[in-house]
Amino acid sequence: MNSLLDIGVGILRLIPLILVLYIPALLGMATLRERGAGYRIKSLLWFVIGFGAIVAVHVMMRSVSAVQIAEVIGLSLVQVAIALGLARLTVYRLAD
Repeated sequence: MNSLLDIGVGILRLIPLILVLYIPALLGMATLRERGAGYRIKSLLWFVIGFGAIVAVHVMMRSVSAVQIAEVIGLSLVQVAIALGLARLTVYRLAD
């Protein structure tokens, strides 16, 4: 029972950062949906600048050692993937 609660608490701790990462993911996905080479560059900038800034601040606030930095970056990559999945669902499935 305690392990299930620990898993639930671990998942709930991921949600705030996923919601923060959802904003640049949604803007990037909406821009990517537009046609043209210029829009691809704009969406790439949304992803790189948005995700990079958020992950950099997260690393600066949480990390002391190299192991903690690696853990934060790995966890952030998972959260970015979830945010991109939610943004893709929003832009491509629900908007049509």
